[in-house]
Parts: sequence; C-alpha cells; structure tokens
Amino acid sequence: MAVQPLPQFHVVKESTAVKKARTAHQICHRVAVFPANDVTDITVDVGEQSNKDSVDDGFCGEPFADKGELLSSLSPLLFSMKLFGLYFHREHRHRRPTDDPEWNQTTSRTGTTSSRLRFYATVVLILIWVNLVRFTSAFTKSDHFGALLLMKITVFTWCGLLSIFQTTYYYASHTGQLVKILLSLPVTRDCVRHVQRAAVGLTVVISISLIGDLTLGAFIFYNSDDEYNFILAPLFTFIHIPNDKKVLKMVGYISYVLIFPGVLFAHALGVVLVYIFYNQFRKLKKHFRHALGKRGQFSGDLSAFRRRHQTLSRAVSKVDGFMMVSNVAGFVCHICNIIILLYSVFFYSEATKNYITALSYVFWLTANIHGLLLSASAGIIVNHMVRMFLAYKAYSLV
Repeated sequence: MAVQPLPQFHVVKESTAVKKARTAHQICHRVAVFPANDVTDITVDVGEQSNKDSVDDGFCGEPFADKGELLSSLSPLLFSMKLFGLYFHREHRHRRPTDDPEWNQTTSRTGTTSSRLRFYATVVLILIWVNLVRFTSAFTKSDHFGALLLMKITVFTWCGLLSIFQTTYYYASHTGQLVKILLSLPVTRDCVRHVQRAAVGLTVVISISLIGDLTLGAFIFYNSDDEYNFILAPLFTFIHIPNDKKVLKMVGYISYVLIFPGVLFAHALGVVLVYIFYNQFRKLKKHFRHALGKRGQFSGDLSAFRRRHQTLSRAVSKVDGFMMVSNVAGFVCHICNIIILLYSVFFYSEATKNYITALSYVFWLTANIHGLLLSASAGIIVNHMVRMFLAYKAYSLV
C-alpha cells in the first residue's frame, strides 16, 4: 500500500501592513466597560475638549486672536456710541449652556459692569422716545399736501428711525448679546486688523460728515423763515410764542441735531459686524476649497469644518435676532425719504423758493444718501456672503 505524502505548507512572511491591520482589528474589538455616569462624563469632556481645541488652537493652521482683541479693535467706534447712549457693558449673570460651543466660561467674567453708562443709556432712550412722541404734535389740522408736510414726514421718520436704533442697541447691550459676540466669537488675527481699520475709518468719516452736516444744519435752522418752526413743536403749532425766538431755537436745535450721529454710528456698527462674518465665511470657503483635491477627494478634517461653520452660523443668528428690524427700518426709511425729497423738489416750487430752503433739501438729501450708503453696503456684503455660501454648498456636492 503506497503511503500518501503529507501536504507541504509554505510559510509566508506576514507583511508590516497586514500586521498593522490585524492589530487595529483586534484593538477595535476590545471594549472597555465603564459605569454609565463615567461614560457620560467622558463624552461631555471630549465634546468640551474638542470645542475648546477648536477655539483655542485656531482653524486650518491659522491661530485665532486672543479673547478681547476683537472688542478692543472696535474701541473708537464703541466709544463714539457710548457718547450717545448706544452701547454699554453689562455682566452676563447666567451660566452658558453646556451644548453651546460658541461661548466659553470666561465670557461672563470679562464683561465690565458699568451702572453709570447703563443709567445714561436708559435716560437717553427715554428722551428719544419722548422726543418722538413730542414731534407728533408737529402735524396739525391746517396741514395740506405739499412741500412743508413732506418735510415734516421726513424729519418724523428720522426721529422714528433713531428710536428703533436706540432700542435695538439698548436691548443688545442690556442682554449682553452684543458683548458676547465681540468677546467670544473666534476670529483670525488678520480679521481683527481689518476690523480695526474699518472701525477707525468709519469713525473718522462719520465724524467729519457730522461736523459738516451740523454746521450746515445750524446755518439753515437759524436763518430760515417761520416755516421750519415745526421742529420746536408743540411750540408754534399748538402753543403761541411771542416774537423772541432765538433762545427757543438754540434749545430746539439740540433735539434736532442729535438724531444724526445716533443713526449714522448705529449704521456703522452694523456694517462692521456684517464684515466680520463675511471675512470669516470667506476664509472658511477658502480653506475648504484647498482641502479638496483636483479629483474631488477631501483631505481635511470634515468635523472641524462643520464645527467652524456651526459656530459662525450661530453667531449670525444671534446678531440677526436683534438687528433684523433695525436694518430693514434703516434701508426703508432712507429710500422713502429720498423719494419724498426728490418729489418735493421736482413738483413744488416752494421747495426751492430761496437759497435757504434749497440748502435744507440738499442737507436732508445728503444725510439720507449717507445713511443709505451705509445700510446698502451692509446689504451688499450679506448678499455676497450668501452667494459665496451657496456656491460653497454646490461645490461641495459636486
């Protein structure tokens, strides 16, 4: 009987790649047993550590600015707003939610409580609303549709717009939402430099324009006829005043001119806030496109992009929550006023009967065009940012 030879086995040397794969497979199947509470704590700690790393380390190799640098970069503009009661600090007393990665625990301790500024802003807010109610007495039964009535409507809409802006920024300062954005939003260092230049530039431009506007406004107000006495309402409209009017005009001019710096500085801060988000969303899109290869392969950390996008989106939602009404009101008010003023100039000869009345219409047209440019520039930046975001989504889906 023939004996069958035993089968021969060939020993194949295991490659390094196979060893790593086998080791990783064994490790993935090792399950560590922890109590339920420990697992929850670990999950929370990992989530907080991930969020902390995303805020402290930077994004895609670009370090974020230190806490408070963004707020400090806006010092010239915010100081000007403090003078008119548009901004103040208030300490945030409530603890932030643990699932909100946008704010850190130092936020509630970095705000500087200023009871004097808050009291001052409260007094200014009350006076502005009282002034708006007072100006309703400028309209009388004897008014007829014409250049004078249209001018009254123009001045009244500015008083209403200032009341809306003042209420908006008082609410944002009182609730601490504005200072949270400026203190806790992680932005890159180049964004802080650009924002500082924009804040200084806008403050200088607005200050120069205010000097010119207020000088021209004073000249028109003190040299105009009695037709512009409605600014002192209810005086001259419901209460008869004797011949001496110089003292009354000096007092009335103060309430008349305060509507301009409040509106313009509020517009300026809105433009700066919009630019901050535009700059950071544009940088996010730039890094995402660099992470995509020529063949569409993604080589970056998708979770980091997702967290960054969520942080910016949540901050946009917070800003939009208190600025949505004021931005729309500003744009609509300036557009309507420009139409009203041009209609008066074209169809009513009394609007240009002398050089004083002609200058008054030039003055108001200039003020509304200035406000419209600030409001429209913010809208243009937002529109460009939305278009970039839609292109970013379409590019990521291809």
